[in-house]
Amino acid sequence: MLGFYKKAILMFAGLVALTLVSTLVCWKLLLVRDVLLPAGDSVIPWKFETMTDVRRGGASSITVNDSSASLDYDYILTEDVQYPQVTAIFNFAGQESARQYADLSKYSTVAFRAKCRPRNVLTFHLYSFDPKVTDPADFNSYRIAKAFFPCDEEWSDVEIDLKHLYVPTWWLSRFKIEVSDQNYRLNQVAAFSIIASFEGPVGKPANVRIGELGLRGRDWRYAWACGVLLVLVWAGFILWLFRRYTQSLVADMQDKLRKDRPLLAYQQLSVQPQEDREKTLLLRFMATEYADPDLSLEKTISTLGISRTKINEILKSELGYTFTGCLNKLRLTEAARLLSENDNANVAEIAYSVGYNNLTYFIRLFKNEYGSTPKAFKGISRSGRADNGGG
Repeated sequence: MLGFYKKAILMFAGLVALTLVSTLVCWKLLLVRDVLLPAGDSVIPWKFETMTDVRRGGASSITVNDSSASLDYDYILTEDVQYPQVTAIFNFAGQESARQYADLSKYSTVAFRAKCRPRNVLTFHLYSFDPKVTDPADFNSYRIAKAFFPCDEEWSDVEIDLKHLYVPTWWLSRFKIEVSDQNYRLNQVAAFSIIASFEGPVGKPANVRIGELGLRGRDWRYAWACGVLLVLVWAGFILWLFRRYTQSLVADMQDKLRKDRPLLAYQQLSVQPQEDREKTLLLRFMATEYADPDLSLEKTISTLGISRTKINEILKSELGYTFTGCLNKLRLTEAARLLSENDNANVAEIAYSVGYNNLTYFIRLFKNEYGSTPKAFKGISRSGRADNGGG
């Protein structure tokens, strides 16, 4: 069994290490981190555009300093219209004649670094296709979902939760849609934008810088694949563990029985001449009377007329046990033989037949000797015979 335990521990340690490494690899594959800025590294083609309130009669202006390595623009809002604004747009849809919407459904957030001068409050807009109202030729007919975020004069990290944007009431009212309809399609996104409006500074120059723009998400296919693989590996290990444990236990018990069988050979002492009369009498007596439930050291002394010291000296020299140890060894060895050779053996009957009147005591001694209860030992012995072809 020691060899089995060593092998099992080594395999367990190896599987734990494999699990940790696999989990780390799967976690890295699970986390999707795709770049939009710098533009040359973008995983999704997009075109940068700007829009102001000029078309509504306003005079707000925007000057783009950079839109490739990062987004950097200056703007100024005027009060010529009620809601002044300038908009920086990342357009995914391409030409109107060949709309190619971006599928952002596998992403959970838009992440970037932002810096504004002066401090500002900006709005993130996501524009998605709505089959009921969207006219690809009219940018404003795309369903809008939005979120606000603050922007300080020092660089700060911003994350926009794509799954929990809200559709503004004014847009829903414009197209006579129920206010409760907050759905939007992340698998058909035409664009998203950064809008500076009256929530921020009005009437004075301002600057906005956006860097390290990217999409974050989780690709759960890797998690499922990793989970299924680890479940199969651990299930295989557990199956192997139980099978090998049973085989090792059977082999260990059979080896123990083979080693204990020589004790039963002392039953033949009645026909074997012995030079030492006391030794012959004692070993013959133990081999033939061990099943007597009333057998004790005192009864042996009285029957054979051999002293306590001599009895223990002979048994220790011949078998390596004291009287009590030898008596239990003989009884348990015979009980193990009967259990291993008879599938219909009754544990209580066998206990009584080898000299035990107390079944609980017999079971405790047997388990200490063979590492399993008599009932389990019988089942393991049966499995061992089955594995050996019933022999």
